[in-house]
Parts: sequence; structure tokens; C-alpha cells
Amino acid sequence: MTSAPQPVLLFDADCPLCRRSVRWLIRRDPAARLCFADLGSAEGQAVRVALGGGRVAPDSLIFVPDWSRRLQGPWHLRADGALHAFALLPGTRWATAALRCLPLPCLNVGYRLVAAARRRRGTAGKNVPFSAAEQARILS
Repeated sequence: MTSAPQPVLLFDADCPLCRRSVRWLIRRDPAARLCFADLGSAEGQAVRVALGGGRVAPDSLIFVPDWSRRLQGPWHLRADGALHAFALLPGTRWATAALRCLPLPCLNVGYRLVAAARRRRGTAGKNVPFSAAEQARILS
């Protein structure tokens, strides 16, 4: 018997906004359908290399629908990845469908604007620490 695919969202663990976003997603995912991993981890780097020589833009999050196939894809980047993660949360079907009506290039412009301004002073770990329960959802 095969197990269900485990979706994973790769994020920049050095970015305070990214860490806040992960905490927001975890709080709204009581069924723990979504896991997370750091883009800078060994596994995150392996996915980035599989995507194309490790040249994924540093402002990109990556949604991997099935972690067991993380090196084969498919992968969803930037706004598309965020929408895939958001769609896994309970009660988000209408909002996801509404956002999907917008052209992906337009959504990515918005994503890039937020990504360009995301860094804050200090280190993310000190500014936005994960609780033990949140840390349990982040793959090593």
C-alpha cells in the first residue's frame, strides 16, 4: 500500500517574513497536511539543484506536492507555490479559486514586491523563533 503524498513548502529560514508566514500556515493547518523545510538545508539545496543547477532566485519559495518525489518534481515556485500551500488549508477553496483567476505573472509581480522588502534587521531566529510544536513540522 502506498502512502499519501507529503506536500512540503521550502522557505527561506533566514527571512523573518517567511518564518511568520510558516507560523501562520501551521496555525491554520490543524491536520498537519503541510510540512516545511529550509531552502538552505541539504534537502532544500538538492531540490534547487534538481530545478536547474541551483540557480533558483533567493526570493523564491518552492512547493513540492510529494516530498518522496522531491527531486523529480513537479515544483511550484513563488506565487504559484504559495497558492498551492494555501489551498491545503481548511476553508480556503473560495479564496484560492478567486486568486487563481488572476494571471500568474501578475501574482508573481506582487510576490516579488513583497519578497524584495521582506528582510528585517536582526536575525530571523531571534526575531521570529519557532515553538517546539512548530519546529516539529519543519523537516531537518
